[in-house]
Amino acid sequence: MEEIRKKKIAVAVMHRTSYGRLKPVMKAIQNHPQLELQVILGSHVFLHDLLLALRHTDFKSLRRLLPWYLRAKLRPRTELLAKMVQRDGFAIHAQVPLFFDGGSLTTMVKSVGVGLLGLPKIFNDLRPDVVLVHADRFEMLSIAVAASFMNIPVAHTQGGDVSGTIDEMVRHAITKLAHLHFPTTEKSKERLIKMGEDPNFVFMTGCPTIDALKSVNLAIDENIYERNGLGYGSRLDLKKPFLLVMQHPVTTEYQQAAKNLQELLAAIKEVNMPTFLFWPNIDGGFDRASEAVNEFIKDPHRPELTLYKSFNSEDFYRVLNAATVAIGNSSSFVREGSFLGTPAVLVGTRQSGRERSENTLEVDYDKNKIVAAIKAQINHGRYPTSHLYGDGHAGERIAQILAKANPPIQKKFHESRT
Repeated sequence: MEEIRKKKIAVAVMHRTSYGRLKPVMKAIQNHPQLELQVILGSHVFLHDLLLALRHTDFKSLRRLLPWYLRAKLRPRTELLAKMVQRDGFAIHAQVPLFFDGGSLTTMVKSVGVGLLGLPKIFNDLRPDVVLVHADRFEMLSIAVAASFMNIPVAHTQGGDVSGTIDEMVRHAITKLAHLHFPTTEKSKERLIKMGEDPNFVFMTGCPTIDALKSVNLAIDENIYERNGLGYGSRLDLKKPFLLVMQHPVTTEYQQAAKNLQELLAAIKEVNMPTFLFWPNIDGGFDRASEAVNEFIKDPHRPELTLYKSFNSEDFYRVLNAATVAIGNSSSFVREGSFLGTPAVLVGTRQSGRERSENTLEVDYDKNKIVAAIKAQINHGRYPTSHLYGDGHAGERIAQILAKANPPIQKKFHESRT
């Protein structure tokens, strides 16, 4: 009897945060008898791309790039993410250089461009039947463009959501390139259908993040810092009250990136509680936001502080669960925070319009308003668990659908009847 060929599903993993949300889907694909998992890892622009980087990176960004280049000679690229993926039992099938250091508007554009240069060969080599693209990050746009231009069906998670910054536009752009849609809420499903997507290929699966949360032991253990490398400042006792702060740049407010973060950090200074601070992400505006962080950590009057670039997803969930209040503009405070019941203060416009449960308060970039909201959340305490974003079985649903669904490569606009 002839063996049935497995359908090859290529999953793009660009950084540790998205990996944590994709891991339940990857496990479900790997365990499905009709599917074969292919992992494409995103990396910084390194060795064999140095000439391209020299040609297309400005001098300030180049100064940041060269240390990465020199380190790449001594140790594997994207070592932390790669080790994490391999430790979890996944083989890495390809790496695509994407990220230029610098964190400006121009480096975002160049990252998308350099990704488009490397992806065609990867797709030709791997010959995936479907490429799975996650959410709304700018680097995911190059994955979706390359796959759709090469007549490879694109599957998309978290489409139909509404938020702020450039993510809003990227998310909807990917929707129009995608053939299979895995929204996380009923409202998002309705939006996708109103956008002209074929209802037969829009599947309300819930969010894989909830799958991940339900599988993690959320207790804080003594090795949590060692697992995540070196940070800055003192190591907070995460079993005592502390504030968790994560404020990412809003690309469409690039000029205000430093000022906006300064307002938040001024509020943190006034509240004066031990603070666990994560670096802003590499969206356009990172270059300016990082200046505000550097000013803050040098302030002799700031509260006790731990500063990290990132944690692995499971340890981040533990920190988020243990936090007295989470402050900033991360979607994790809305999505994971709603399930965990962590009180959150959303600052600014990055998550504007995103569906949320009762655990969040939303304020503008104003120190006094941020302080008042933090104090209100401290007084309130924890919130009940919300199942707004799923029941913990999204990965299984997505794998089952990927095995059975075969959308036409030529999309058509479907008129909404609602």
